[in-house]
Amino acid sequence: MIDSSEYLDQIKKLTRKAGNALMEFYKQEYRVTKKKDNSPVTDADLRSEEILIEELSFTKYGIISEETGLIEGKDNSAFWVVDPLDGTRDFIDNTGEFSVMVGLLHEGNPVLGVVYAPVTNKLWYATKGSGAHLFQNGQQKQIKVNNKESLDYFKVIASRNHFSSEDKAIVKQLGINRVARMGSLGIKFCSIAGGKADLTFYTTDRLGIWDCCAPHAILEEAGGKILDTDGNHPKYDLQRQRMNDGIVGIGSKVEPVSKQVIHALG
Repeated sequence: MIDSSEYLDQIKKLTRKAGNALMEFYKQEYRVTKKKDNSPVTDADLRSEEILIEELSFTKYGIISEETGLIEGKDNSAFWVVDPLDGTRDFIDNTGEFSVMVGLLHEGNPVLGVVYAPVTNKLWYATKGSGAHLFQNGQQKQIKVNNKESLDYFKVIASRNHFSSEDKAIVKQLGINRVARMGSLGIKFCSIAGGKADLTFYTTDRLGIWDCCAPHAILEEAGGKILDTDGNHPKYDLQRQRMNDGIVGIGSKVEPVSKQVIHALG
């Protein structure tokens, strides 16, 4: 196992730097273009990615970034997985719910994750075996999931932009009445890691590995469970670079709870 903690301070500073660059564009005029999948990309995405790749290139590992794709490193046993602007639509709509995310993927497992939300100045981070933490307003605290034993008390965080009728039917089947809407998968996972909610899920393959790697590490270290929609460990496909079987973040390790969720998704 690699020692992911040796890079943690560097990555925390780097995500802040990229987040500050995003704020130079936020609520200003900038270009918005469409990618092949019809999703938007802005000048802010590209500037943030430029900053992240430039500094990460000095490490020995390869890089996979949302806009650039795969960059080989000297040591490809691990890859930096980078989302320079998670929640581009929320950035455009000025909701404040966007983040910069950097994760380190080793042998298919996220072993480091840093998520920075520049509007709220929240920095979440985790390394394998060291717990999950939130730094805000000069204070650092360890965060943990609620670990509730029943879905009756669960709160779901649904996508602000992609909450389909099928998703609503799943929530109804689970008997969950408390639903919040939010952008940025990273912020959703980190909110669950901090006990602010209990479940989020994506049933399609539209998510990239950059959407999931960093917050996966954080939620897992906070005591949560991350699965695909079949109930397995999510597969980080380095070739297709998509989460082929969706992803589920649960703020509980109570086995009957996760089984109920996977059953409903199936």
